[in-house]
Amino acid sequence: MTDLPTLRFAIAAFDTWAEVQKALQVLNAGGKALNDVSYLARQRVLADAVTSNGRQTVHLFGGTDGGIGCSAGPVADRLAGRFASGATTIKVALGRWLIPRHAAHLQQAVEEGKILLWVQLFDNDDERRAYQSLLATSSHSVGVHDLVGP
Repeated sequence: MTDLPTLRFAIAAFDTWAEVQKALQVLNAGGKALNDVSYLARQRVLADAVTSNGRQTVHLFGGTDGGIGCSAGPVADRLAGRFASGATTIKVALGRWLIPRHAAHLQQAVEEGKILLWVQLFDNDDERRAYQSLLATSSHSVGVHDLVGP
């Protein structure tokens, strides 16, 4: 079995797709490739993104409230693996990598209808630029987290 590499992300929550679009513009102007960005949200919220930019989404798990999804990419791949292994919530899935308080905070944001923007980071300069861009555009906290292994 091949170990998956450690992936590092800056994560910020947004209330609306208009806010997400503004953040994407700032990130892109700073040199960030938009295919390095993933969205995590309720399926009904993600439906707007699919319509507006054509990105494919991955349904992670269902529920009576419409379920949770993620735009296709490394975040979706890692989370889908966690759900396939028996995780039943975002908190449990993210608990593989994050401390419980941080995992719970991200789950709560999604449950409240927020859009989590995950920006993949490749080096210190990339992290600094992404973090500054997200702080300038999100009215919520911004964090940096590593997803180590599967």
